[in-house]
Formats: sequence, structure tokens, C-alpha cells
Amino acid sequence: MTLNQMKYFIAVARCLSFTEAARSLFMTQPALSRQIQAMEDELGTQLFVRDKKTLKLTPGGSALYNRMPQFLREYEGMMLDVRNANRGYEGELRIGFLDVYDISLLFPNVVDSFRERCPGINLTLERFSLSQLPERLYDGKLDLICTYGFSLFDKPDLVTVDVQKFDSCIMLSRSHPLADKPDLKLEDLKQERFAQLGREASEEGYQYIANLLARGGISPDIIYVEKNDDVLLWVELGIAVAVTSSRTIERYNPRVVIRDLDMPEAKGHDVTVAWRKSNYNPAIALFMEQMEIHCT
Repeated sequence: MTLNQMKYFIAVARCLSFTEAARSLFMTQPALSRQIQAMEDELGTQLFVRDKKTLKLTPGGSALYNRMPQFLREYEGMMLDVRNANRGYEGELRIGFLDVYDISLLFPNVVDSFRERCPGINLTLERFSLSQLPERLYDGKLDLICTYGFSLFDKPDLVTVDVQKFDSCIMLSRSHPLADKPDLKLEDLKQERFAQLGREASEEGYQYIANLLARGGISPDIIYVEKNDDVLLWVELGIAVAVTSSRTIERYNPRVVIRDLDMPEAKGHDVTVAWRKSNYNPAIALFMEQMEIHCT
């Protein structure tokens, strides 16, 4: 049953006359009759009782007529929403970024392209901690999150796309004796105090750093803190060192230095964009189209 056939049926049901309905539809009466007959053949039931003088709806025809106008209104509204969403006319997209992640090498171009293509979509950008990002995603407060991939390994019902790589690094105070040491190794830091997020702040971050240090063969004295800002504070004061990322905004801080780690376990980790499978916001697909363009 085609959309036009539905409209033809409604016209005939309203007029109860093939001649009048055909006139209102600017088509011939025989052509209209053939379309209605095709509907009846497809449905396997009669929609109209025809005789020489009158035209009446059958019970089945009445049931169809009672529901079809509303169905057509909903269908046309749905099609309009789809077209408008894909053109970016309206909507909202809420994106959360990891608080220490440096967006400068990728996301300015992505966001600029998205806003140019979809000016009617209200775009919200915010920063959150490692543990807050998935929580807000599952609570429906964010549509997309960008975070370190290791923090999403045990999170169900997500669609994930890896968009960048990062290496684990060491962050030291610029005045630290090892700040300028060539070929700094993790074993050089066996006597150092480390600052890192505790389990309560981020179970994933805690486990990741613990595993990395263990692979480096060290069991350091650790100061556990609640926020990444607190990690930076201890390092700036020269009291502790910390594991950080090559994609961190902390590398722009003149009071600290970021040093690479020459060990396989520190290399090639993922920066990941994720959203819930049950989130059908069309703006997500539009944004990810721009991500794909700028990530290739």
C-alpha cells in the first residue's frame, strides 16, 4: 500500500463518491477506481460497498478510515523530523571531555565543521573527571563522551570509536633533579613518591596506573587524591611525580615537564569517543561524520 493510495482512500471515504474524489485529486475516475481496487486486493478485503446509486464504507473500510488520517499525520511529521535533523535544523548535542585531555589537535576542526553544517543544533561542551564521564553518559546527562579508552572496558551497551592514540608519560616538577635526565626510565623513579587518583575517584585510573608501575617493576610510595588538579598540585610543588598522558593539557604548564617512557606498556593507548546504544539522537551521527572526516 503506497502513500498515494492511502490519500486516495481518504478522499473517496470522505466524499463517498469516486467522481467527486477524482475531481478533488485532479485524476480520472477510472484511475482512482483502479488504485482503490489495488488496495483492496492487497488487503484481501473489501473497503467499499458499491451499487449504482450509493457508495458506502464496509466495517473494515470504516476501521481503516478512522485510523488512517492520524497515521498519515504522524508519518509526515516523522519524515519532517528526519529531514530536519539530518539537515541540522534543530536539536541538541551534549559532549563531555576528560578534564585533562588536550583537545587542540583534533576537536577544534571537528567542532567548527559540525557547527557550520548544523547551526540549529545547540552544542554543549563540558569537562568532567574520568569517573564522572560514564556516569553522566548513563544518566542521560551527556550524549557523547571523549575519554581514555581503558576507562570503558567494562562498560556495557556502549558504541565506542577510537579517535586518537596516547602514550603514558611521567610528569615531574621542572625543578626536579630528573627533569632533564636523558632517556628517563620508570626504574629511575623507584625512590620517588607518586601522586595519583585513588579508587574512590577513579577505579579505572587507579588500576591502570598500578598495573603500569607494576610492569615497570616498582612499588612506589603513593599519595592518593580525589582530583587531577590535586595530582598536578603535588607535582608542581616538587613533592611527587605522576603518570600522565601525552595528550594532557598539563604539558602547557610551565612549572612541570612531561617525559616519555621507553617501555612497550606505555605506548599506543586509545582516546575514545563513546555513546549509549539506546541513544538515538540524530546529532550523534552528524557529529561522528565530522569526526570520521577529520580523523582520516
